[in-house]
Parts: sequence; C-alpha cells; structure tokens
Amino acid sequence: MNSKLYKFYGVLCFFPIWVFKSNLIIIELTSLLIVFLILPIFFHMLMLKHHNKTKSNVIYIWLSLVTFYSIDQNLGLWNFSQGFTFINTFTHFLRAAYFSLIVIIFLNLIFFLLKQNAIKISLSFILAIFIFNIIDNSKNYSNFPKVDLSHNKQQITQKTLNKKVVLIFDEMSGLDSLDANVENGDYVNQYILDFFLQNKFNIYSKAFSLFKNTDQSLSSVFNFIKSEQDYFKINKKKKEHFIKKSSNYFIVKNLTDNKFFDIKQNKNIVVQQSMYINFCDHPKVIVCNQFNPFNKNLTFLNGFKNTKLSKYISLYRNNGTIISRVIWRFFLEIRIIDSLLDPIGEKASIKYIFNQLFEDIQNNKDSSLFFSHILVPHIPYGFNKDCNYDGDKAIDYNSMSFDQKSIQHNLEKYCSIKYLEEFFEDLKKISEFKNLEIIIFSDHDSRISPALVANNVIFAHKKSSSKKSNLIEETVSINELFYNLNFN
Repeated sequence: MNSKLYKFYGVLCFFPIWVFKSNLIIIELTSLLIVFLILPIFFHMLMLKHHNKTKSNVIYIWLSLVTFYSIDQNLGLWNFSQGFTFINTFTHFLRAAYFSLIVIIFLNLIFFLLKQNAIKISLSFILAIFIFNIIDNSKNYSNFPKVDLSHNKQQITQKTLNKKVVLIFDEMSGLDSLDANVENGDYVNQYILDFFLQNKFNIYSKAFSLFKNTDQSLSSVFNFIKSEQDYFKINKKKKEHFIKKSSNYFIVKNLTDNKFFDIKQNKNIVVQQSMYINFCDHPKVIVCNQFNPFNKNLTFLNGFKNTKLSKYISLYRNNGTIISRVIWRFFLEIRIIDSLLDPIGEKASIKYIFNQLFEDIQNNKDSSLFFSHILVPHIPYGFNKDCNYDGDKAIDYNSMSFDQKSIQHNLEKYCSIKYLEEFFEDLKKISEFKNLEIIIFSDHDSRISPALVANNVIFAHKKSSSKKSNLIEETVSINELFYNLNFN
C-alpha cells in the first residue's frame, strides 16, 4: 500500500469546502474544521494503520464510504437521490438511504476488484469535483439577493401616493374550509373574522384558489389569469406558466412575468419574500428583503433553539448532501436543535419579518407598493397555544390524524393573525394604517383534506381610509377578486 497516496486521498475526501462559503468568523471556522476535517482524518489514519497490520478487506468498505462521503459533499446528492422514483416509497429519507446503499455497494466492488488502481481512478474523479467545487460559487453566502436595489428607483411627481400592501400567507385555509369543522374551528374562525371586521376589512368567507400549489396559484393571480381554462390554454404542453427554476442556489423559483408589478401606479416596489419564489427581478423593485436564515440580525420567538449548534447544522444541511440531511433530521428528532432554514426558520422569526415590513413602510415614503409573501402558516407546524415556538410540532406531522392536523393548522392560523395584529398596532402608532390599502390572502388551503375538496382560502381587503367592513359570502376565486380590486 502506498501510504502517502491513501493519506492524501483521505484529506482530499474529507476537506469541507462548504465551511469556507458560509460567512463564518475565525473561531467558527476553526471549530467546524476540527469536527469535519481533523477528527475524520485522525480516524482515517487509524484505519490505514489497522490495515497495515492486519491486511483486512475492511479497508475497502472504509474507502467506499469515504469516497461516497466526498462525492456527496462536493456534489450534493440529496436532490439527485430523490430522482430515483422507481424506489417505491413516499419517504424521502428511505429513498436517499436506498440510493446511498446502491452507490456504496458499487464503490466497494470497484475497490475490492481493482484495489490500488481503484484509488488512482477515484482520486482523479474526486480531484476533479473538488476543484469544480472550489471554483463554483453558487453556494457562497454572498449569492443571497441584494437588499438594496435603489438603482431602480423611479421619480415620483405626485405629492401623495396611494399606498398598497399585499400580504400573502402561504397555506392558510379559509373560514369555510374543512379545518373549521374540528373542535377549535369555530373559535379560531371567530377570532379571525372579528380581527378583520374590527380593522375595517371586507372578508370573503367563500373565496377559493384555483390551484392547490403555490407556483400555479400565485403566478396566475399576479398575471391576472381568471380561470383554470385560461391558464392551461396559454401553452397546453406545460403545466406551469410565468415561472421557472432559479439558477440561484438560495432561491427555488423565479417569477418570470408579473403583470401586477407592471401596473403604472405601482412604483418603487418593496418586496419581502421567502426563499421559494423570487419576485425581486422586476425592474420596479427597489428593496428586496429575502428571508435569510443566516442573517446575524435575525431574531426568533421564545422557545426556538437559537444556538450555535442549530446554526452549524443548518449550514451543513444547506449544502444539499444526503449525509447532512440525515444528521440535520436526527438532531431535530432528538430535540437538540431547531432548524434555521425555510420554512421552519421563517415561522420562528415571524415577529422579525413583520417588524422588517413595518420599517420598510415607515422608511420608504416614495413607494406605492409593499409586497410580502411569507411561508406562514405553511407546514411544518411550530406554534404552541401561547404562540411561542415549539420544535416538537415540526417533526410530528406524519404521525398526526386528520383532526389533529386540522386543529394544529387552526392554531397556526390563529398565531399568524395574532402577530399580524401586533404589526397593525405598530402601523397605527405612526398613522400609516388608516391610509393604506391592504390586501391579504393565501395561495391555497392547508392541503390536509383530499384534493377534490374545495380549496377555500383567506381573502380580505381594506380600502384606503375605509370606514366600514363586510362579511361577503360570495363564492369567488382569489384570481377574480384580485383582478377586480386592481381594475374595477
């Protein structure tokens, strides 16, 4: 055995490039390098020393594991493993486990049959993907969208602007949904109804979404598509329109067309968005506040484990590897950490998000549109009865009954509105609330109920300087409502 070759191979395989892309300070870098580089290399040296004494074939199993780890670490195999749809399981982790086992067995056969030649072949491949990973900057922290887009700022000639706030709660079922039929349904519905009526909103209790997924729902609403037929007629070969996969690692999808933002009166748009859909590429957007789980200013609700370990494991999981996903899930299950990543981290920082929106409204006097899409009350669940964060609820979804899910979803709705109420109180203190036009709705319902059940969602509208409110029981789509509010 060429000891130097095997030692170099181990260092190359274990070297954690992701650590250097995570915007960490020196002491954090040092700590992670000890865990992810020094300790594994030490164990690797022990395995080599053991093999030199015993000549055991266990070394080939070890080398196959090390090689798999390196490929996973440099390429991020989680998403690739989910593409193995022939593995008949609905569990993402089992699918990844089967995929990993197949790859490790294959690598073990290669090492057992070719021995040192396999190391030379593997070294060439590992070195190539290692260099690629160094050059590739897609996962660099700096790739989060820029907040300041003031170069897009438009000149305002009006003395007063008609200011509008559009707020989208993701996955919030409406007053007429099946979630209203469980034990806390009436209480939560009455709380939500009272809140909107007291704040001079018209609330549409039978509003429904045309689609059960965010992509189709929001892209159709903001491009003023008023029916499913109109949406699918755009291009019958495609299931989704106006939206495409993002090339930015920290964004899932880009909204490619946005006729709502195009409207002439919408100027100097301020956007607040999740990591799921990017609305910020529009030329009228001057502020882009995307949820950033690693923002050092981020604050969380009581009960959230905002610890160094939560940060490090979330950073590791963000690398997109199978092994990091398993470790992340394990630490969540044993309740040592909470996840900073979307959507869990966004739910846990809902007060911070509303405070950010408040500051945006207060500080951007020349903006006529403030747009916010937040992944709340989207699963995983996270609120307890006091509307503090409870990480136990984030891992229990698959073991809950239909009624248990509905009861918890209602609690999530209740807490979402509770924090919205606090946000409104802040607005009222600066006299902004009265003169704002506000539209609040959801993209789809809780999706707990079967797919064929009506997709009832929240939809509420407050006119500028509104003096009255109404409960409107008309069965109407959010697409139709949103179109009418902008053009009628």
